[in-house]
Amino acid sequence: MPLRARHVCRFLQGSDAVVALLAEIERRDALLAHVRSLLPATVARHCTQATLDEGQLTLICDSPAWVDRLRFLSPQFLPALAARGRAVTACRVRVQPQVVAAPAVARAHAAGDSPRAVNPDAARVVEQYASVLGDSPLAASLCRLAATLRQAAS
Repeated sequence: MPLRARHVCRFLQGSDAVVALLAEIERRDALLAHVRSLLPATVARHCTQATLDEGQLTLICDSPAWVDRLRFLSPQFLPALAARGRAVTACRVRVQPQVVAAPAVARAHAAGDSPRAVNPDAARVVEQYASVLGDSPLAASLCRLAATLRQAAS
């Protein structure tokens, strides 16, 4: 009997752990939107994450240049958060770790090339990893990925 295709959402909603994680993501997104609405537009776009845990608001910004600005503004927006039912006693601001791009990707960005350019050796490397895994579903997936990479490189 052929298997019927099911949307991935049906699998995700069947797991209590995934449902709890999705609810937490929605809660954090709502908090971030609320915090951003209280900030000046120039600062708000640099605030990337917000969490509230036991009265401590933690804000994550995209650059160290905005940390001090958010700390300076926190006494102004914390009372507004408390007025809307969020028990905030302290605020800390952190910088999001930067992901360092590989030199080839950085050069492609600098030259204005598409970052989707595929290194011809990528397929060979992926196939090598697949051969180490033996006969497993992950190895089969890696082989399909290698074929896709080979096709994209040509």
